[in-house]
Amino acid sequence: MKAVLLLLSIVTVVSAARVGAAVSPATVSDMRAAVQRSLPYIEKVGTAWMNERKCNSCHAVTFMIWSHNEAAARGLDVDRSKLAEWTNWSLADALSDRRWFKLRPASIDALKVAGMSDAVLAKLKPLSGKTYLTEAEYEKALKAALGEEDFARHRDALIAQARLPNDGGGPDTLAQLLLGRAAHADDAVKTQSYAVVRSMLLEWQQPDGSWQAAGQLPSIKWSSPAEMNDATTLWSVLALSRAGDTRALPSLKESTPCVTLQSLALHAIVAHDLGKDGGDPARAKTLAAELLARQNSDGGWGWTTDRKTSEAFSTGQALYALGRMGRDGADPAVARAWKFLQTTQSPDASWPVPQDAINTRPRKLNVYPYWGTAWSAIGILQTLPAPG
Repeated sequence: MKAVLLLLSIVTVVSAARVGAAVSPATVSDMRAAVQRSLPYIEKVGTAWMNERKCNSCHAVTFMIWSHNEAAARGLDVDRSKLAEWTNWSLADALSDRRWFKLRPASIDALKVAGMSDAVLAKLKPLSGKTYLTEAEYEKALKAALGEEDFARHRDALIAQARLPNDGGGPDTLAQLLLGRAAHADDAVKTQSYAVVRSMLLEWQQPDGSWQAAGQLPSIKWSSPAEMNDATTLWSVLALSRAGDTRALPSLKESTPCVTLQSLALHAIVAHDLGKDGGDPARAKTLAAELLARQNSDGGWGWTTDRKTSEAFSTGQALYALGRMGRDGADPAVARAWKFLQTTQSPDASWPVPQDAINTRPRKLNVYPYWGTAWSAIGILQTLPAPG
């Protein structure tokens, strides 16, 4: 009998030890190590995008710069010479002299006012909103839509109305450049370049004060185009406030979040920043409570209000918002999110994100594991204590 009791005691102790190990919280050291492991993956994908696609767009390069600047600020091991090269490349790409073509609703309205017939405008409808990176590509699409005769008759007007100046990779890319800027002083050339990026972002503000989303963002699961453009507007406002311009913050005081995690996180950050500038901090607390209520039982977050399956993309954004609001690993919600990310990091140090969790039109190139890894790193870093 004693032997049986002794055996049961041993089993109980071992089982308890296993359970304790399974639920042991992730420490600051654990999360610093997780981010450190992720940086080579982020570098590999980001530099491949630079070398093969040669553009900032889809935020691949700006995510790399942002995550590495945040890592350097938290005392992680970062090759600062490489980081400087990436930053110079990204700024140069954003400010390069490019022209592209897109028939926006305003372009269609202008053509109608100028006398273009409804029949021709109807033929142009499938082209509205599409981006063409070269004049030849745009002309080819026009000929296919209009036929040779109508194309020849209206070519000059259609080129003039669709030709747009460089947008730096889109408002979201410009916003990431500003948000991910290193905290330390830049040299005079970089300082001037960032000032131009800020000016360019302001140039792309719409007459109603909003910014319009571009790139892959329209294929994300938003509740409506209004929510999508609201998110781009919020990122732009936060980026401008990061650059020292807080004038637009009060205009967002009464705006409300929609169904996506990103929308809720952005509104919470803006409300918190408004509170610092004399606004009502009660709104920030209410939105923070909504954000915490959306956390799943496994510690992560999903993209929409009904998404109970957690993934790294949304979890990283939630952590970024909580960190911006002053929460760190001592906060129970942050601790649970840390544990979720610690236990879901892949062997290659990325974080998996199913494309259909976020995207309505799955593509051959799945950027979401990269975006999710970058967001996880940035979110973790935002909730880590500063060195020192």
